[in-house]
Amino acid sequence: MSVAKILALIGCSSYGKSMKVNRPFVVGLAGGSGSGKTTLASIIEHKLPWEVALVPLDQFYCDLSHLSFSERASVNFDHPDSIDVHGAITSVRALKNGEIAQLPVYNFAEHNRAVETDPVQPAPIILVEGMHSLYHLPLVELYDLTIFLDIDEQTRWERKLERDIRERARTYESVSAMWKNYTKPMHRKFVQPTSSRAHLLFTDAFAPEVIRAVTERIEHMVQLQNNQGSI
Repeated sequence: MSVAKILALIGCSSYGKSMKVNRPFVVGLAGGSGSGKTTLASIIEHKLPWEVALVPLDQFYCDLSHLSFSERASVNFDHPDSIDVHGAITSVRALKNGEIAQLPVYNFAEHNRAVETDPVQPAPIILVEGMHSLYHLPLVELYDLTIFLDIDEQTRWERKLERDIRERARTYESVSAMWKNYTKPMHRKFVQPTSSRAHLLFTDAFAPEVIRAVTERIEHMVQLQNNQGSI
């Protein structure tokens, strides 16, 4: 289901994006491949009364331009070491400091970074989403709130298959092999264990009560932060 359809079902807030915060509030959103992280992040962005700076960890896959296409295609992108953690941390810190962050742009069809970058403006809410967003401790230490989407394996597989064929120029055979050899074992070894670092854990990313719980928790914590800052 698209973000627009979900927002239509749950109702989108009518207030403008003008509320103030004393300092940026950083959220880490994790879950397995196909768990709905990107969609939930977009819903949160629409529902909150503040501007949101999205930082997808998928854009921080390491630069592999020194490898041939066939070599890049065989890389295990589901391993946490595939992420440029230093670059992600640098970007989040820049946003927290009120600076523009230049996020890399990743070309999934080519398995490599593009030449251009994606400038992201600082915002009251910074939302970092990705499979390994709760794995690397130096990144986790930057968060004020952590969320994990604990979605069943069959649902994640079906979503990943549909997405990778539609958006990432993959074939059924390539997605199936990637799932069997990389995604499934890496999820069990590296992704699922990070659920213990989550303040909030959900088994349905798009249920109205999940979206309400996430947005209300963020609003409550930001309000507490603002009140503490005014003392």
